[in-house]
Formats: sequence, C-alpha cells, structure tokens
Amino acid sequence: MLSICVNVKNGERYLERSLASLNKFADVVLLDNYSTDKTIEIAKKFSNVRVYQSEFNGMGNVRNLAASYASNDWLLFVDCDEVLSPELVDVLLNYKFTRGNIYNIYRKNYYDGKLVESSSWGNDWIKRLYNRQDTKFADNHVHDSFDDKLTNVKIIGGSMIHFPYENVSQLINKMQFYSTLYANQHFGKKKPKLWLIPFRAFFMFIKCYIIKRGFKDGYEGLLISAFNSIGVWSKYIKLNELYRKKSIAIILNANEITDLHEVIMNINEQNVLPEKVLLLFENKEEYQNFNRNLLTKLICAADVILIVDNIDESIDKYLNNDQYIQQAILLNNHVHLSDIKYIQKIRHSLYSNKKISHKIFVKKQTNA
Repeated sequence: MLSICVNVKNGERYLERSLASLNKFADVVLLDNYSTDKTIEIAKKFSNVRVYQSEFNGMGNVRNLAASYASNDWLLFVDCDEVLSPELVDVLLNYKFTRGNIYNIYRKNYYDGKLVESSSWGNDWIKRLYNRQDTKFADNHVHDSFDDKLTNVKIIGGSMIHFPYENVSQLINKMQFYSTLYANQHFGKKKPKLWLIPFRAFFMFIKCYIIKRGFKDGYEGLLISAFNSIGVWSKYIKLNELYRKKSIAIILNANEITDLHEVIMNINEQNVLPEKVLLLFENKEEYQNFNRNLLTKLICAADVILIVDNIDESIDKYLNNDQYIQQAILLNNHVHLSDIKYIQKIRHSLYSNKKISHKIFVKKQTNA
C-alpha cells in the first residue's frame, strides 16, 4: 500500500486539481504550514485527505513530519502545484515496490501554461517515492534530498505535471524565499568568496541557456535561465551579508569615562562593525555614575546592552546561545585578575562552539 504526502502553504491555485489526481489513493496526508488562503477549505472537500498543520522549519523537516503521519511505509511526496498523470496513477496502484529502492519520476514543468522542455527545467527526474523504513529526508532548508545515499534508483512510468510559476512576480518571490533559506542553512559552514560570486552567476546562465539549450524555449527559456543566474547571485550575497553583520563587542569593566571613550573609538574602527555591544560593570556605583550620553558615540551598534549583575551568565548567554556570532571583540581598560578570568571563560566558550570563528581581539591598558 502507498500513502501520498502533500506539503503546502497558500496553494489554493492548483491544490484542488492536485488532490483530484490523488482520489484513487486511500491515504493522503496534507501538511499545511498555516496557509492564509483557501487551502484548508479545499483539502476538506476530499474524504481521503487527512489535514495536519505545522510551522515551516525547513524542507526536509516538514517532509519527515508529514511522513510520520502516513499510514503506510511506502510514501510518495507530491507538492500542491503538481498533478499526477493518469498513466502514473495506474502504475503506482499496480507496481510491486522493492525495499531498498528509491524511485525516480519524470516531471513536466510548465511556465504560464507552456511546457518548458529545455534549460534547467527539462529532463527533470525527481526522487520522491521511498520506504520510510529505509531512509528519510535530510534536514535541508531548501531542496529535499535523502539522508542515506541509496544507490538502487529505479524509474517509474508516467509523469507528474508541475505548474510552479505563472508570472515574473512569482519567480521573484520564490527566488527571494529560497535564497534566504539557502543563506541561513549554509551560514557557519564556509564563507563565500566574493570574487567567485559573479562567475558562479554567469556560469549558471551559460549552463541553463546555452549548455542545456534554454534558448530553444524562447522567452520562457531566457527568463528561467536569467532567474536561475540571479538566484545564484542572491543566495551567495545574502550568505556573505550574514558573515558581515553578525558580530559582538564585549567591554569588560566599563568604569572609566576616558578609557571607555578610547574603547568606543576602537570599536568604530573595526572592519566589521558589531551588531551588539555589551558594557559590563562589576561595580554598581560605577554603573550609576555612568555617563549615558556616551552611548551616542556607539553609532556602529544596533544594540547596546549594559550589564551589572550576573556577568558570567550574561557572557555565556550572548556567546553560547546566539548562533550568529562570528567574532568576539574583547576590550578591557583595566587589567586585573577578574578580567583575565573573564577572557579565559569567553575563549573557552568560543572554542567550544563550532559556529563561532576563532578570532579574539583583546585591548589591554597596562597599570600605571
């Protein structure tokens, strides 16, 4: 027996047509990511469809969650803008599936009602049919793939009909969505090389329009090739921006106005300006006497935080729990035993967190 799983958000445009092509299957699971259109209303028209809801937290995760609701181990995933051909339905209802195999299905892609047979949309085979006892989807944010690289890939007859976009606005919105997901997924792994980004984007256009013969599809081929190229540019630029912006400056013992002024100037001269500046006061009296007007000089910081109590805990909070911190700038204007302990503690936090690059800048002022 085969269960069908459908992931959807605001898919009213083609959902009814998609679910109608599944009416011969007894078990259809629809996992909705809190749609605001008529998605749920449409789904409830079909007696073989069970509806669940969850937030979208990555393509792989929502795929696996939908799989957990299915009644059968053999699963086929269908998106809300995909329709099964009658030939494919007949094959699926009569096919004898074999454990250890993943099945490839041919997908025909349409743009604004026209079949696109070249560029990156042509010769489109998708792996969506598998046994959940054999594998599961990897926790990718963007495109789905399987955790285990099963080598036994079989081809199923018939095809899926795919209606992803009808106009340029939809292309732009989806490109923005997927490029942001890509940047968030790959942040902390490897910083992109800026000089390579234009070449990557240019090669993507050449690959889609020339190598994969996108020019044969006329306007649609040119449009798809161009947006694939722009998508490459967008995802790497967004990834680079995450590396540029996410940093933190920590000022230890911010208790002398003259010294603090020098420290602030040092922060503003950094090549990568921090998003957060933490001012740590060991002495409450010094904190109360602090000249708050000095904060106006912290023009580089999006968020300035003054901390008096529980300094150790505060350091742990901002270093260990903030996944976006890429560098810690430790600035202390008085050197004594407690300062060194703080620095050692933060160093330990940095090296124990793989998502934080190991860059520590310490400015010390020697005692007179």
